[in-house]
Amino acid sequence: MGKSKFRLSTVLGGGAALIISVMPVVGQQTSTTQATTQQTQQTTVQQAPVLSTLVQQSPSQQLISQQALRNPARQVGQPLTGQPTGTGTGLTVTLDYLTSLRHDDNLRLTDPSLGATTWWENTLALGIQKQTTDSTLRFDLSGLYRIANEPIIGTDSSFSDPLARLDYQRTRANSRLGFLAEYQERDLAFNRSLTDTNLDGVIDASDVIGTIGDQVNTRGRLNWETGLNDPLGFRFDYNYRERSYTNTIDPNLFDNKSSDYTAAVLFRLSPVLQGNMTVDYQDFSADDSVQTDRQTTVASIGAIYNISPITTLSANIGYSQVDDTQRANNINDVTEDFVWSFAWSKTLPDGTADVLFDQTFGVNGSRINATVGRTFQRSSGLFGFNIGFTRGPFDEVTPIGQIDYSYQLASSRIGATIQRRVGTSTQSVETRQTLAFLTYDYFINPVSGLSFSVNYVDQEDEGTGSSNPRQRGTFNASYTRAVTKDWAMNIGYQYEMDDQNGFKATSNSVFLTLGRRFTLKP
Repeated sequence: MGKSKFRLSTVLGGGAALIISVMPVVGQQTSTTQATTQQTQQTTVQQAPVLSTLVQQSPSQQLISQQALRNPARQVGQPLTGQPTGTGTGLTVTLDYLTSLRHDDNLRLTDPSLGATTWWENTLALGIQKQTTDSTLRFDLSGLYRIANEPIIGTDSSFSDPLARLDYQRTRANSRLGFLAEYQERDLAFNRSLTDTNLDGVIDASDVIGTIGDQVNTRGRLNWETGLNDPLGFRFDYNYRERSYTNTIDPNLFDNKSSDYTAAVLFRLSPVLQGNMTVDYQDFSADDSVQTDRQTTVASIGAIYNISPITTLSANIGYSQVDDTQRANNINDVTEDFVWSFAWSKTLPDGTADVLFDQTFGVNGSRINATVGRTFQRSSGLFGFNIGFTRGPFDEVTPIGQIDYSYQLASSRIGATIQRRVGTSTQSVETRQTLAFLTYDYFINPVSGLSFSVNYVDQEDEGTGSSNPRQRGTFNASYTRAVTKDWAMNIGYQYEMDDQNGFKATSNSVFLTLGRRFTLKP
């Protein structure tokens, strides 16, 4: 963990030490459509390995459902996204504690290995949630204390990986409001889970590379909508994302940030017809080799028409302008083109069907996408696909899409997501990415279970330059058991592979984790 800057980890570290001392000693633009991107993010979260169907009445088995018990490097106490707004359950306060011992024969993924690393972590996560009949307020704070013995470096200790998140959602009869603020630090050597790859909706090399240094992520979001039941409505969305690095050596890991503002006027012309006028403005900057500054403006009009109670048709047309500046080279380029979309969807007795065509415009030019999708809902599972083609600014045609599968048996569960997508990275490069997340959970009895997962990401650049291929993959196997009514144990093995431009490295690690959840209120 870098020591060169004052960070939240310094403050959080002191707080974590105090809590431990008083605890009782007890045992930019994607080529796929917005709908596809949202589905991707939701599916990726779902693929994070969990054992949530174990008995969840005891604190130990509630803790088993945390992602960190499958991979001790992950933070605990993170709230579920997309939760309903307001259930009226009042105030809930929980404190999660994990202690983990891990041994890795090539933590930094070098070839040859520099030697084995052994580390011990103690993680604390405080979760506070207040729910009323129409709102939810959630605050999460977590961090860990790590003692690690690494080759060359030797033994070192630090407070690391702090996370602070405030999330508020409120729904009234005629309005909605949502707010999110988040700050998170990650030591890339100890925390580089592939299930985080596309949560921000941006295909980026930095999600796949990097084993040295610290990454700091800051997010902010404000969503406000009024006139939900009126002939005239308004919507405003603001999203802020910033990523910075310290103590890194890879030139592909550079600071960058973006602010995205969207304002829309909604016209409810009839019970079956709705119109909209939308303006979107995005400001992006990066400390890359050319010092990029980019402003993207999109103005559009559109309509949604309910052909029947189960069939919907929507269309939008607009104009996009990209103002791209390279400060290092004193170069400015302004480009513009039309953007449009056409979508059809239908609700069926066993699922949904949809067709989508659109054209987007970015710094490298226009991209046209065409996809068809179908979902099949069954009592014991779900199967869905969304497949098609994209034609990029270099006239390359690439298959895109996603396949999702889940199946629940009496004592086991299978989950799979395979996705291919193309988009513009923070380096202004058209990038193709293939992801696969596979999980299998077997519940031996109400207090124990086995879990297996395979995660794989393949990226390469499109266009006239080098493809710069890069792959990452992990295999996890673990056994989880409730040791007592309050404590849970997780023991497992992880294999990791890394292939960057033909440079290959692998690592093997074993881990043992103990943890529990303290319910402080009610």
